[in-house]
Amino acid sequence: ITPAEGRGSNFMLKLDDRTLPSGFRSSTRPFQIQRATRGKALHFSFGASIYRVVGLDVADAVFVPGSTEMRPQWRPRVDLLMSELDKAPAVLRLSYLADVEDPRLVDRRVKHLTRMISDAWQARDPEYRLAIEHEVFWRMGKPPQKDKRLTADGRSQGGDEDESP
Repeated sequence: ITPAEGRGSNFMLKLDDRTLPSGFRSSTRPFQIQRATRGKALHFSFGASIYRVVGLDVADAVFVPGSTEMRPQWRPRVDLLMSELDKAPAVLRLSYLADVEDPRLVDRRVKHLTRMISDAWQARDPEYRLAIEHEVFWRMGKPPQKDKRLTADGRSQGGDEDESP
């Protein structure tokens, strides 16, 4: 079906990277344009290849309590991660196992860690853009309710509970 039957029309088809299986990346241009005329079939070909997937799992214990700063004993692990990423093109899969943390703090930590790793990678290899996927897993399946957060010793913090003296 061509809008201008006498001279044909241009058609553009774009590959949505989100439809590719995990770990796959487009190895061709993400869009293609072809001229369609009456009676002509069009063929679009896209390529995708699997990248090596490097996983990094973090949790609350990696960070200074209440902040986005990594504890000193974990900082050298970033250099180890960089040396692993140097071996071959890869996708970094960053996962955060959250428990009773504030969801906003978890989000800030993931963003900070992503930015820190991206900056470290850019300093090593400015030509190659590292793809970082991140996901948060909650131990209880979802973030804690605001009024039901627990303190470090397991007691409820703030909320409607009636505390007896």
